[in-house]
Amino acid sequence: MSALALAPAPARRALLIGRSSVIMETVLAELRALGVEAVGDVDPEHAADRADAGDFAIVAIGRGVGGPARCRLRERFLARNPRVTLMDVALHETAARVAGALAGRDPEGVDLAAYFARIGYSGPVGLDLETLRALVAAHMSAIPFENLDVVAGKGVDISARSVDAKLIGARRGGYCYEQNGLFKRVLAALGFEVDALMARVLLNQEPGRPMGRSHMTLKVTLGDEAHLVDVGFGGYGPAAPLRLAVESPQETPHELYRLSGYGPLLRLEAETEGRWTPLYEFSGEIQLPVDYLAANWFTSTHPSSFFTRQIVAARTTSEARYALYGRRLTIRRPGAEVERRELTAEEIGRALHELFLLKVEPEWAPLIERTAREDAGR
Repeated sequence: MSALALAPAPARRALLIGRSSVIMETVLAELRALGVEAVGDVDPEHAADRADAGDFAIVAIGRGVGGPARCRLRERFLARNPRVTLMDVALHETAARVAGALAGRDPEGVDLAAYFARIGYSGPVGLDLETLRALVAAHMSAIPFENLDVVAGKGVDISARSVDAKLIGARRGGYCYEQNGLFKRVLAALGFEVDALMARVLLNQEPGRPMGRSHMTLKVTLGDEAHLVDVGFGGYGPAAPLRLAVESPQETPHELYRLSGYGPLLRLEAETEGRWTPLYEFSGEIQLPVDYLAANWFTSTHPSSFFTRQIVAARTTSEARYALYGRRLTIRRPGAEVERRELTAEEIGRALHELFLLKVEPEWAPLIERTAREDAGR
């Protein structure tokens, strides 16, 4: 029997690591109110040197500790106690996440084995750009972007439990809050430094009439370099991480992309059919899961929302991008002419199954028929 197996389980208490004494006292008071035993440390560089560093079940690292310092902390705490649960936390979510994790129900947790099986990934897992690229590619190839529940009037529940049941368990797809929400939790569970952001969509918008911020995207920091990661933008989502500090065009397995800064914002554009197309603009303000609830409600229920009006599906593989908007199917292959076709109801159902990997539900039949009929009259 190994020494690890003989070692006693760590006490059910948590260590919080940050840089601000004021914030630390606030979070510790919230945890005490929840009956949680926790201590704080505002000296991140030496927190792993504590005599009791190996005695905690949870080590929660605040977002003020990032980059190489955060990576070193994770490595050293795992060396002291391989059983420890490490989590990155933002101020307002810390108490609920730590209390939930100590009770065995982290609200932001995810079953990594089930996720890897869902996307068919069995490659190496390291906290590096190569792993990040591979996961982006596998996710976008296996889990389609789709809005069938929205256009059917069911709405969308973006809680972690509901998203996992749908995208992993039921092998369905989803839109940005589901896709990037799941991917964020996966990256965080693996140890990546990942933040959720909110963007204003520019694609297909009428000039001078901006829409509200409604798109969820991600920032992943590797060492001292930040990357934009987005597996939930549908047909034009970047098929690889993009360096945020670079304004020159960046290659992906499909389109070229560029990021332009103006004021506090960054604008993402893609080169499509010989021209630069604006996709969305965003700031670096970190968002919590609760920040997306109102935007998700609007996007999935409001009559003016694009997603409530017609079927949308997209999937990106190494060979092609497939996009369905109503009855119009577009296929883009690197270096080839763009293919465009208008489909019948039967062909829409076949495309959903064969190209977008969805099991076509009987209840979708009236929706597919209506899409083919109404869209044909436009």
